[in-house]
Amino acid sequence: MALSLKKHINTLNLNLKIIIISVLLCFPLFTQAQEDKKIYTSTNILEIYKNTEGTLIHQQNKLNKGWGFELNSLHGIFILKKFILSAGIGINFNIDEEYKSIPAILEVRFNLYDYGLNSPFVLLNTGKNIKIGSFLPGQTAKLGVGYNFESDYNFQYTIEIFKKSKTYYTSEVQDVNYNYPADGYGVSVGITF
Repeated sequence: MALSLKKHINTLNLNLKIIIISVLLCFPLFTQAQEDKKIYTSTNILEIYKNTEGTLIHQQNKLNKGWGFELNSLHGIFILKKFILSAGIGINFNIDEEYKSIPAILEVRFNLYDYGLNSPFVLLNTGKNIKIGSFLPGQTAKLGVGYNFESDYNFQYTIEIFKKSKTYYTSEVQDVNYNYPADGYGVSVGITF
């Protein structure tokens, strides 16, 4: 009886050792697989753009030649390693007319290479300006191309060129005569992590 119990304990100890060794051997494989699966991404970007359209502004036909700049913070998820769906917020200043806005943005980005590492990309973003204090309501849209330069796996430098279309509502009555369009072209630089 004692011999049978001792044999059973030895078998349990051997099975436990095999399980522990198997887990220890497989653990690096699990952690390595997790490092390869980058799911979330964040981009902070500074845009500088030049307005280029001739349009009707406050019932006067004139060319809007103002400059603008915008700082955005976008946070998103990777879909199928190449697509990024992001949402974020920014702050925008249109210099010549002194209009400012706080855009809430949705962006879709397609990277040529997985996870956007050293990759060209195309992007489309759109959003609505939030009315807070002297910040004007309105709409925004951007179509662009860019490139991510990898510093390391978790940090990249980003550059973009784009076409931007913005509309500021300068009146509570969103009448076209009181809208300020700001369409133009620009360049962005930023970081992605």
